[in-house]
Amino acid sequence: MISLLALIGVYTLAARLLSRPDILPPTEEIGRAFGALLGRGVQLGGGGEGGEHAHHQHHSASQQMDTLLQEGVTLQGALAITTGRVLFGLGVGLPLGILLGLLMGASRRADDYLHPIYTVARSVPPLAFITYIMLWLGHSEAHRLIPIVYAVAVTMVIPTYHGARDVAGKYVEAARALGARGPLLLFQILLPAAGPAMLGGLRYALAIAWMTAVGAEMLMAENGMGNLLVGGGMWSSRFQTRSDPAVIIVGILALAAVGWAMDAGAKVLGARLTRWARR
Repeated sequence: MISLLALIGVYTLAARLLSRPDILPPTEEIGRAFGALLGRGVQLGGGGEGGEHAHHQHHSASQQMDTLLQEGVTLQGALAITTGRVLFGLGVGLPLGILLGLLMGASRRADDYLHPIYTVARSVPPLAFITYIMLWLGHSEAHRLIPIVYAVAVTMVIPTYHGARDVAGKYVEAARALGARGPLLLFQILLPAAGPAMLGGLRYALAIAWMTAVGAEMLMAENGMGNLLVGGGMWSSRFQTRSDPAVIIVGILALAAVGWAMDAGAKVLGARLTRWARR
């Protein structure tokens, strides 16, 4: 808390000393943008001339804010949409990455054949697939979800692979000597032993999922946090409109807060599931 408060203080001081609200908006302006994006500023546009006057008084410097409010965009709504896409990417991408990592880590032959393909695949940025996906499936939700699934799966392969490959041979030999085969060997030996590495990889996958989701939304979406950031003026030179740095900063801070919360949850989950490793 002390470090965060110090960061806010340093920003406030820098914004006042620089006196460039088009780059570093004052802290109070960020607060007003935050309140408006939560939905508190929507009613300012109503009520005839008085409402319009109040609306422009509070948001006179933000054409993008006017557009967002008129479209009914709210910060919590945009966060909910992006979070849903991230969770879908995790729900589909995690099992795919874990299965491929376990297969490559447990089987030398599978590793020989699949590792070169994986090395080529992980070199391709997830967002590079958007246009090609649209050729197959058209302009739909798929070209926003598939890159997230791909990014999560590729991220999870390596920690799972090393977790399975680093299992002590004596554990596998002892389990086989006691009759463990197939699913029993997988669920009782390989998965628990690779668990700490996999749960560590989950935290990286979360970060990659958020970055990919927001990037895809900025390119091809009519909603979500990426769209909110674009509405805040990221493409001001393209549309020849005035950018609103306060909206952009609010969006960045919201993404940071939600990402931190999900990472903290993954950390707690990992600590609970791998208590045996610490013992």
